[in-house]
Amino acid sequence: MIKTFHKISLFLGIISFAPMLFYNIASITKTEDSVQHGIKPVPENVIEIYDSNIAGITDLNNLKQLVKKEIEEKNYSGIEIPILVDDIVRRKYFHSTAYIQNETNWILKIADTFFPEKVFLSAMKPKDLIKFNHAICNQQAIIFQDIIKDLGFEFASIGFDIRTKNKNIGHFVSAVKVNQDWFYFDSNMEPKYNRKDSSVFLRILDGDKNIFKKLYPEFDLEYLTEDMITFRDLNKFPARKGVFFQNITWIFSNYLWLIFILIAFNIRYFNKTKMKGN
Repeated sequence: MIKTFHKISLFLGIISFAPMLFYNIASITKTEDSVQHGIKPVPENVIEIYDSNIAGITDLNNLKQLVKKEIEEKNYSGIEIPILVDDIVRRKYFHSTAYIQNETNWILKIADTFFPEKVFLSAMKPKDLIKFNHAICNQQAIIFQDIIKDLGFEFASIGFDIRTKNKNIGHFVSAVKVNQDWFYFDSNMEPKYNRKDSSVFLRILDGDKNIFKKLYPEFDLEYLTEDMITFRDLNKFPARKGVFFQNITWIFSNYLWLIFILIAFNIRYFNKTKMKGN
């Protein structure tokens, strides 16, 4: 039985070593620049706010310094600061999913193949997202919240799961607390409304169809109810689970073979020690 476990562990070690070696060699020979990968041509039909100068900032600290400089020069305070951050994120990105180039994480690639709806290869870390000029709702919210956090504001996430006759509409936005009031921000869809009006936040959480129709006239709101809107992740990074999964699969993709080899070695050592004892 012990010999069988030894052979199985050794076999699994060799099997998992092969894709690790292949993908690591492929990543070394890959010549495409990661920053160039992050900058896509802006679609001709895009109607979003977009500023190529802001979009070209690929260092998170530089973007945060730009925000701080604007605050100081214009003497912003209170709700004016989150509105500024919202404007900058709107100008930084146009709507399109940003994907990481995690060439050595073969387990994540397999998971993404079998469960494409989970979008495991989407960029989730602020340090990765800053390299792109495009991002979807949750990705833009991650950048927005990361900047807001550094500026000392309380923040949270709001998730939409609006069921319609034919499909579900998912969306992800942010909320920021200024003094004692919460305010609503959607950097991705860029709705036009008074961002200084805290009642917008309350009406959104209440599932008020009138405010939804004003902000999102393209949504099918026939079946909208309050329970389809969730306020969550108070002062927490919203993609904790996703980033953890990306990190743990990277570790296993690169070191699973070593774990199995060490198990095989220890089984063999244990067996030899046992035989000597007899």
